[in-house]
Amino acid sequence: MKRINYILNIAFAGVLGLSMTACTDGNDWDTDGSFSRLFGVDAKNISVEAEETQATVSFSTIQGAEYYVMEFSTDTLYNDIEPGGPKAMLVGTDGSIKKSPVVVTGLAGDTKYYMRMKAVANGKADSKWVYYREGKTFRTKAEQIFNEIPAEDRSEDRIRLSWMSNAEVTSITVRQNEELLDSIILTDTDKAAAEYTVTQLNPSTTYVFTIFNGEAKRGQLTASTTAAWPAADFKYMLDEGVTVITTDLLNEIATMAQEAAGSAVSYSATIGIPAGTTIDIHGTSETDGSATSMKIPDGMSVTFFGMAGGDAPVINLSKSIGLDGSHAFIRFENVNVTNGGCDYLINQSTGCTVGTLEFKDFVMTDMPRSLVRLQSAPPKTIENLIIDNSIITNQGDGYALLYFKETPYTVRNITVKNSTFSTLKHNFIQCPNATVEKIDITDCTFYNIIGGGRYLIDAQGLNVTTNISNTIFAKTNSETAKGIRTDGAVNFSNSYMTSDFVLSSNKFTTDMTFEGTADDLFADPANGDFTLKAFINAGDPRWIKSE
Repeated sequence: MKRINYILNIAFAGVLGLSMTACTDGNDWDTDGSFSRLFGVDAKNISVEAEETQATVSFSTIQGAEYYVMEFSTDTLYNDIEPGGPKAMLVGTDGSIKKSPVVVTGLAGDTKYYMRMKAVANGKADSKWVYYREGKTFRTKAEQIFNEIPAEDRSEDRIRLSWMSNAEVTSITVRQNEELLDSIILTDTDKAAAEYTVTQLNPSTTYVFTIFNGEAKRGQLTASTTAAWPAADFKYMLDEGVTVITTDLLNEIATMAQEAAGSAVSYSATIGIPAGTTIDIHGTSETDGSATSMKIPDGMSVTFFGMAGGDAPVINLSKSIGLDGSHAFIRFENVNVTNGGCDYLINQSTGCTVGTLEFKDFVMTDMPRSLVRLQSAPPKTIENLIIDNSIITNQGDGYALLYFKETPYTVRNITVKNSTFSTLKHNFIQCPNATVEKIDITDCTFYNIIGGGRYLIDAQGLNVTTNISNTIFAKTNSETAKGIRTDGAVNFSNSYMTSDFVLSSNKFTTDMTFEGTADDLFADPANGDFTLKAFINAGDPRWIKSE
């Protein structure tokens, strides 16, 4: 197969010197009609297989032809158009195309082309031009010279783009929801470095970047900025090398947050934990220096925030975290939590009042006991408990995920959304006798949950309203698993159960059904892949198959 390299818009030196003999057909220029004419290639036998910047052209050869000339143009080609127009490319004028197929390079990506060809021989008039598909076009595939964007090249307000070295490029466009936000002309420095950092972007926003050479599109990427640091009176980034957030360090941050807020009663801090790090959070015993439960200072609201730029940081819990006192909010965002021996994240025994306790973009694995447990006599109040865009796996050897079962406890509203819960071996929520007004579960995926004799929700004696929407329940962990125990209303909307989600009592039935098991519904549930094999618009959005 012959490979021919040409550049669009080249000067066509020597074109007029071809042996093109004239006649009166309107598409043969500078030819002499005294010569006999070659037959043209059979148009029905011309085929084109287009790639990004090249095309393979196949055709039936003609007896007596010595070579073939082809023309490609982004403008319409027809008989009155002379060869070699400003947007055209002639191929084979040097006699190099002698047989089929031929690979033609130098085309632009994602571009529509017209194509025609003719046969040539010395001593004969050229054949008439024959048009690919009677004047129709073919389109090259879109190029992709952009490199993938690693996590460290994205932040809340900028994204670094890079592309294939030595590629010919001129500009980059930035779009959001098809609206053109910016058109960036690349400098010689940008081109030599094969990179450009787009700045002044908005946090948690998706953009489309397209790179061009002139009008030819050479690549396109869709990428999102990271979440902004959560708002607070004071923002503190852990120094490199810090492996423990101690009581002393937390108190230092609290003091700086008080000064920034101008209040020692109500103040807030965001603690930025660098990506890819592993830290512990614990207090220190004044008697022997051993690790103790960390207590959030009274009046302090705090977000433990995993920073962008790599894998989410890991919090290795050797001791639980205490919420003693009053706090407008306590948040864990973009962090992974593992069990370092404490068995709970929150294990609250003393009195507390918390406006919002939130777990967002949060992953927890191998926690034998609770995410949140309230215990002992003093009253405790959490107005809003939120789990959002999180994954919790292999939990509950001994306790419910959310566990507050005594009269002095108030967890007024529980919101669980956009999350996946896999292999939970106890109750999901256990709250008999406590004050709970509403439980909302939305866009969640549950798999292999509820241990023997346990409940999805145990709200015995409570008139709690439970709303469940766009949620999938697949496979119970035990054949004696139970459903929902409550005196309140339970409402389902667009929610599904698989055939292996079997309840022995306190049964509920979702409003939608799926005729199959968890293995029929998910790609590989046993190994944590809950990508939907069926087109069901429910469950944790991260697993919904795109069309």
